[in-house]
Amino acid sequence: MNKTRLDRRQFLSAGAVAALLPMVGTRSVFAADVAKVRHFWWGNPERDKRTFAVIDIFNQKHQDIEVVGETVSFPDYFPKLNTQIAGHNMPDVIQHGYGAIFEYIERGALLPLDEFVGKALDVTQMDESAIKAGTFGGKLYALSIGANSHMTIYNADAFKKAGFEAGNGFDPFGWTYDDLKRIGVEIAKANEGMAGTEDATANYQLFSDFVTQNGVHFFNWDTGDIDCPAELVAEYFAMWKDIRDAGATLPGKASAGVVGAQMADWPLTKGTAATTFQWSNQLVGAQKINEARLEAAMYPNTAEMVPGSYVQPSQFICLTRDSANPEAAATYMSAFVNDTDMTNILGLERGIPANTAARNALIPTLSETEAKSVAYMDGISSKSAPLPPPFPSGANEIEQTYQRIATGVLLEQDDVKGAAENFIRQAKFIRKRNS
Repeated sequence: MNKTRLDRRQFLSAGAVAALLPMVGTRSVFAADVAKVRHFWWGNPERDKRTFAVIDIFNQKHQDIEVVGETVSFPDYFPKLNTQIAGHNMPDVIQHGYGAIFEYIERGALLPLDEFVGKALDVTQMDESAIKAGTFGGKLYALSIGANSHMTIYNADAFKKAGFEAGNGFDPFGWTYDDLKRIGVEIAKANEGMAGTEDATANYQLFSDFVTQNGVHFFNWDTGDIDCPAELVAEYFAMWKDIRDAGATLPGKASAGVVGAQMADWPLTKGTAATTFQWSNQLVGAQKINEARLEAAMYPNTAEMVPGSYVQPSQFICLTRDSANPEAAATYMSAFVNDTDMTNILGLERGIPANTAARNALIPTLSETEAKSVAYMDGISSKSAPLPPPFPSGANEIEQTYQRIATGVLLEQDDVKGAAENFIRQAKFIRKRNS
């Protein structure tokens, strides 16, 4: 999907534009003194609908600023952003993730927000932890849109059919990889045509959690070097091969075909697997397109009950180096996280708001699924791993390399040991090139 508010306007006749004017007050869309702000994010139909709606609210309230939204799917987002960075034509405001933001700060693509704080930008009601998470080198570069964590989203109806319910044969906060295999096999037996779990061999997030659970950080916290040994990568690949061979997952070739799939094409959504390993903010959108009742669980623990997931900002909203109207952009960013008319529409789709007033305003409006998301974050708060520093330059490329090599494992093009060694070798090369 690639739609923009600008594109829709290009198709409006002059008469249609005139008809819209009462909705935007007295502002003329042709006025030269209106500051233009472009907001770019990766999205899905639900996120896009909500974000365009809050842009409309902002534009109605701010006659001197006009925000235009631009959205693409996640796989297309960073390639397009990198092209814009090279061409010095980035949008004013962009969405970013915690894991890779430091790379873009290092590249000079983002501007610090400090000069706008207390003026165009209000951070007085933001959680201190959220401010800290968006601060790098002593400067505030990013506003947290919400809190987020890794989440197993599972088909509760399929689990129940196999005899597993939360508190009855299944502990959503206390299950292990061994439980995943055992439960997955039983679900596959009880639900014809459905695997117990998707195969997470190529899921970089779950792999990263597995590394942390084994007492290692993939990236050294001080130097950014690769600390993960190839043997641990091979162990992860082998663990999933064992789960796959037991019959708990789809066959390797089928799993390879959905690596990096969008929500509509997840095996969970297609009804071919009972679990998926995603981010907690995706539960709401997933339930909207799934007929089955969805519930939340942690990523699996180790046999020693060591968790790997941590709570982090779901996404950031950031100001770019190429902004022609940075003060107007900061005004919009401030409203995006503070204006409860806007945050109520955004809801929890990007995570639980880091703004106290926004959270309080949302509580009475929460749907059943949104309440599940909040309850999950409450449940994981005392069981999560420490938040690591932002990943160093090259982290995005390393993740893409991991997915490619792991897909080869699923296709049985590479053996587990050789693929693991190849990944670590390439990861080290990427880090060296980017350091």
